[in-house]
Amino acid sequence: MCKSSVLGFVLLFAFIFKLEKPSWRLVLIILTMTVGVLMMAAGETEFSALGFVLVMTAAACSGFRWSLTHILLIRHPATANPFSSIFALAPVMFASLMLLSLPVEGPLELLRGIGTFMSIRGPVFGPLILLFPGFLAFCMTASEFALLQRTSVLTLSIAGIFKEVVTLSTASVVFDETLTLVNLAGVVITIIAIVAYNWMKYAKIQEEARAKSLAAGVGSLDRDDEFDASGGGAGDRQRLLSGIGGSHGSDSAGLAGLGRSGSSSSTSGNGNGSAGIGMGKGPAKRPEDYE
Repeated sequence: MCKSSVLGFVLLFAFIFKLEKPSWRLVLIILTMTVGVLMMAAGETEFSALGFVLVMTAAACSGFRWSLTHILLIRHPATANPFSSIFALAPVMFASLMLLSLPVEGPLELLRGIGTFMSIRGPVFGPLILLFPGFLAFCMTASEFALLQRTSVLTLSIAGIFKEVVTLSTASVVFDETLTLVNLAGVVITIIAIVAYNWMKYAKIQEEARAKSLAAGVGSLDRDDEFDASGGGAGDRQRLLSGIGGSHGSDSAGLAGLGRSGSSSSTSGNGNGSAGIGMGKGPAKRPEDYE
């Protein structure tokens, strides 16, 4: 039951690190979901003070860890993808687990247990059985980091809550686990809270997309207004193109007129011009006429 407090710590650290925008509606949805998870796990009567402190500390550390992992994925270029993040975090996680497990389990007992397992399963299947859960854990961690990179730390935690709902429902259907009315009510409340959260995220995404499209439209209108204010509107562009075309036409006409005038002047200046010969105008002069 205490494990359900992880969602509250995740939300708290998301607000502290500004990964989520504070909202009373979001807080209400998370509180409702937490109550539903508590009702799903209701039925445990034994209470241990040490266990309660350890579980609550683990829940707080889990929320803090996921928030820092989200920051690494979205803000640091060296850990901008899930596999680079695993490469950076895996040695620290391995060292932490070894430092905590060796004093509790004992190095000799750990080696003795591995030797017994290898003798039972054999030298081939023994290592494969040990490595296969590690491979599954690696794939699960990579998928969690990929989801965390594309969504948010709160969405990842709610996906974990949905996993618990599926696990509890499967245990009831397949393994005939008995669920009380309180447990069933907790399942229904949790599912309703998950649906409400997804609807809120969908509405937020639609609003952001609408705001971006509106900003893009306003920006294009502002650029058109600036172009019009500088004397470069659509009408000015058309008149400019017409003026260029007209100047080209006038230049061509001027060149044509110049060519005609040049031809006429050369023809008039030279009596033996091609135009005079071709047209055959005027009487042919005799040599004595030049004297």
